[in-house]
Amino acid sequence: MLAKTLRIALRTMAALALFVLLVLLGLWIGSSIPRGAKMPDTPVNPVRIMVATNGVHTELVLPIVHRTKDWRETFPSAGEWINGSAPTHISIGFGEREVFLNTPTLADLDIITAARIAATGGEGLLRVNSLINPGEHKNRRALTIGGAQYQRLVETIESELPDLGSQGFRSYETGTVDTAPYYQSTLRYSILHSCNQWTSDRLSDAGIRTGWLTPFSGGVMK
Repeated sequence: MLAKTLRIALRTMAALALFVLLVLLGLWIGSSIPRGAKMPDTPVNPVRIMVATNGVHTELVLPIVHRTKDWRETFPSAGEWINGSAPTHISIGFGEREVFLNTPTLADLDIITAARIAATGGEGLLRVNSLINPGEHKNRRALTIGGAQYQRLVETIESELPDLGSQGFRSYETGTVDTAPYYQSTLRYSILHSCNQWTSDRLSDAGIRTGWLTPFSGGVMK
């Protein structure tokens, strides 16, 4: 009886391991299938942006002031100085409210919150951090795009912000990253619309080549 139970347990574990492996393989394939146009060698009216990651989460790094867009008009925190210096860039990333505001690290994510997000998703927020002359390194990669592409990128980000009408500047709140305000988004966070999928979707909407399915940061960065 014990031997039979052990065999059933081993078969179940093997089946689960195979399922996980197939899911990961499918996600890797999905992130490797390109969508969007290949970047031209010499973009018209070039704009230098960046895609950044902390190994789990990805964000877009954009110039605060450009002839296409002054982000201080949309995110008032972008106009606040940092230790006596004016910021030059902002990083914009999408996430779930409870995680963004009350979960400093993945180790602090409780099972109930994780299960709720997996089952029903959650309210989306944008984290907007101000930066001073961010340099390029292995976790922050530069990308030169055309002016028309940057215009579309700006428009698609702004399209998911709530319309406040006569209320003026959008209000924001603070969370787990002290220097980064969090702004309301009209999008909901879900497994299929995660922080990393948001990054690649915004790039794709702007006509920039990226992967189809990118739930993990590596799928975005590659």
